[in-house]
Amino acid sequence: MSTKKPENTTELYRNLVVRLRNFVLSPVGEWKAIHRESTTFNDMLGHFALPLIGLVTIATFVSHLINQQAFILELALKKAVLVFVALLGTLFLSWYVVSRLLKFFQFVASGEFAAKLVIYSSGPLYVISFVTALVPEVFFIQILAFYGFYLAWLGVRDMAGPGQYRKLLFSMVVGTMVLGLPILIRIVLLNLITI
Repeated sequence: MSTKKPENTTELYRNLVVRLRNFVLSPVGEWKAIHRESTTFNDMLGHFALPLIGLVTIATFVSHLINQQAFILELALKKAVLVFVALLGTLFLSWYVVSRLLKFFQFVASGEFAAKLVIYSSGPLYVISFVTALVPEVFFIQILAFYGFYLAWLGVRDMAGPGQYRKLLFSMVVGTMVLGLPILIRIVLLNLITI
């Protein structure tokens, strides 16, 4: 799958769905394809992360507006902005920390590699957040977001550098950041603003 400059929004989302489907059906092959791609952080952000974060934000807004009996637009907007900032802020913070940790874990330091790990390992979190925002009653499927740990492991497994133990430890750090930081940032933001 090519992530280079889709011609329109339909093609962008079609490529996004194909990539997500491949992560479920053949994640090893998809990671091999990703590692062969020469993409920038902005390409990955614009063609994978931002469309998913946007969907989660819209789903949060709509769900909060509908599920609150008073239809308070301001409250729904605050909640949507909170989710957007938490997910996007986590993405940048995780990318920065992971890019700094690459050298510590004896990988070749590469911002592109760090971006691939963080952005694509976040995919399950975004999909699960989208579903649970639309249908809050299925909150228990949030456990499936731990698939991001597996994707992080597959992303580093075949890379040159450290031994398997250090790769496993590194993938656990990436997974923890990708799944844990959004929760932490949401808690901090909830305490800073009154919702």
